[in-house]
Amino acid sequence: MIFMKPFEQDKVKQLLEILQKKPTQRIVHFTTSSHILTKYLHQLSQTHNHDYYLYCNKDVFYDKSMTKYADQSNIHIFKFDLHRPRYMVQPIEFDYLIATLDFTEEDKGEFLGKCSPLIRTGGTIMIIIPNSRYTERDEWKNILQKQYYTSVNIIDDLFEHYDVIIAKRVHVQEI
Repeated sequence: MIFMKPFEQDKVKQLLEILQKKPTQRIVHFTTSSHILTKYLHQLSQTHNHDYYLYCNKDVFYDKSMTKYADQSNIHIFKFDLHRPRYMVQPIEFDYLIATLDFTEEDKGEFLGKCSPLIRTGGTIMIIIPNSRYTERDEWKNILQKQYYTSVNIIDDLFEHYDVIIAKRVHVQEI
């Protein structure tokens, strides 16, 4: 399992300072399991009237989340298969897309390509991966830039065990 080591609680709060606090924003979070980030994204969404879409790609986590958040109106939980042809479940564009997935067996470019229609122009993608080397960071940066993401920033000193990759989606004009 990729996220065996815990996220530091104070660092999660610091990371989420990146998210704007204006109301009615939409956040989608692709994840395999529950961790403190899920809890804080939910709290942030309640506090600032955001819609939080939790895309669970493991049945056990989906079932647990459906029970835990059953009476919460600002969280929308979906069982999700990363290998589906498209990720657009509803015609909704998100302000923030967050991924805490194990990419060791996944095609990063394919994942990002399927995510692009989900993120509004100017929206932010945030990918959290285990500590990586320069070669993997460069690979992520190159793939993001090829998929028309800009302002790629890699934070490698916030969490003890994880790197955070942040980028903005830009509008691509058809030629």
